[in-house]
Amino acid sequence: MKKARDLNLLLKTTRSISSTPKMDPSDRYCFSPILRWNPEVENYFIKAYGADHFSVISKALTRPSSYSCVRVNTLKSTSDAVIEKLLKIIKEKGFDGDCHGKEGPEPDENVGSPPEESLKKGPIVKCQIPGLDYVLFVKGSGPHVIDYGYVPGAPPKEVIVSRKCAEAVLRGAQVFVPGVLACSAHVEKGDTIAVSVAIEQRNPNGGWASGMTRGTVLQGLQTDPYYFERNGLYIGQGTTTMSRAGLFRASEGIAVDMNDRVFRLPSFYDVLEGEIFLQNLPSIVAAHALDPQKGERILDMCAAPGGKTTAIAILMKDEGELVAIDRSHNKAQVIQKLAFEMSLTCITTYKLDALKAIRQRNETDDINTNQSSNSLRFHDEKASSSTTEGFNSDKTCKDNVSNAIEDGGTYVSKADIRKAMRRMRNGPGRNQCLGGRVENSKGFYPDSFDRVLLDAPCSALGLRPRLFVGEETIDSLKRHATYQRRMFDQAVKLVRPGGVIVYSTCTINPGENEALVRYALNTYKFLSLASQHPRIGGPGLVGSCEFPDGRTEEWLRPGEENFVQRFDPSSSLDTIGFFIAKFTVGSKDV
Repeated sequence: MKKARDLNLLLKTTRSISSTPKMDPSDRYCFSPILRWNPEVENYFIKAYGADHFSVISKALTRPSSYSCVRVNTLKSTSDAVIEKLLKIIKEKGFDGDCHGKEGPEPDENVGSPPEESLKKGPIVKCQIPGLDYVLFVKGSGPHVIDYGYVPGAPPKEVIVSRKCAEAVLRGAQVFVPGVLACSAHVEKGDTIAVSVAIEQRNPNGGWASGMTRGTVLQGLQTDPYYFERNGLYIGQGTTTMSRAGLFRASEGIAVDMNDRVFRLPSFYDVLEGEIFLQNLPSIVAAHALDPQKGERILDMCAAPGGKTTAIAILMKDEGELVAIDRSHNKAQVIQKLAFEMSLTCITTYKLDALKAIRQRNETDDINTNQSSNSLRFHDEKASSSTTEGFNSDKTCKDNVSNAIEDGGTYVSKADIRKAMRRMRNGPGRNQCLGGRVENSKGFYPDSFDRVLLDAPCSALGLRPRLFVGEETIDSLKRHATYQRRMFDQAVKLVRPGGVIVYSTCTINPGENEALVRYALNTYKFLSLASQHPRIGGPGLVGSCEFPDGRTEEWLRPGEENFVQRFDPSSSLDTIGFFIAKFTVGSKDV
């Protein structure tokens, strides 16, 4: 009887499998993502760009640029020297730089020699845009067709990674342990393994999550988590650096060494620190639009991670005062560390919320007290660091500690002596060295800066590659815009008459871009749009948008569109989506 039941169950299972449509491996094991937008957001963007154009933008967002953009620290090196070093590093790493896909960006009509034409001359070339010859383009390639070794009935071993991990891999990173969500059974160190992506899905509570328990075992069957949702979401294959058990026991390290990628871009992680900085071209242009001058006092309002801050400092020739603020202490530390690596001394970093950047005149303590103490701390720590280099042995350390004890005439325990010896031998700790503790600030007086850069927190709907956008709604986009207006109000108060404000975002959302410009010009009559140099982005959007609730969002008016720069991710420049507006400040008495 039991055998008969088992036979019937086997027959039913066989019929079920045989009735399942046969899978075309080329449809599954490929990279052809589709962004799933909130329907209201999609309709809004279609009104702004048109259906065809928005479709092209959406596709472009899912792919990385076909080249990497590297900014050279001209205070420490030269473009030619960096090119020579990078070519050697790329050769050692075995990056061939072949370009079977798109080779690089073509220009907008205002660009001189396009990166695409330049990149045909070699894997690394200087930017040909006037004034940007310290910017290097490193050629990548893709999309490539990967042979995952699929055999009917024997699918390849694979790991599923998180969406954020996948986006980093598409930009050239390796697969690190924290990004791995699931893995096939019986995976050992050194196995060749396919890498697919788990995109966030709507959960019953209304939120978004991958919905996958970390450590899930994959069988290569249609019963695997999100089996069909992962069709067309394979980003390459690599070699495992540890077994399946190790993947989910380790807390850090490389899990998969990616050696066959859909998009091939060289990684510059920990490469030539202090000499180069990997940065998107529009971000570099934003620093130039500010036009910082030597000796000026400049504020970077939302400065982390410090790319634009250091770019501005270099344009100032490291002469003047550049104040960088961020409300996160850890992020402010990153800025301080980067400035130290690049040997930039004009940057002063504070922990401060940009919405609380204004300091009232009736407060008694002087804002410069913090700045002076920060400067003194820098020189003291530099001297301390130099002094500690002289302690070359434990005996020397012990002698110095003993002398200090004798001079002080007080008892010090052996534990304190050992601690002092370690400090002398190893140098100051994290909280005592430059790049460690960041000063808090109570804000700045009105009209106290010559120029202000507000690279505002935004929806980031221009960053590439993006594989998920579903969580953004019309309401969330509106909240972003409201937050940015409050920050802009602070910027207007902080800059002096005759000064400059540059506002930028990394989003394609006109509500955070052109609508902010409209708000600024309508609210502050002493502001006016100014020309930007270099100008390589496209014009802004003119017009307005009416929402179902009766609200109207105004954008630019005719004649204003050529004062701003809008970088379209689908354009021939092949950059991220970005927006820059520059304002000059007239007399505030008007």
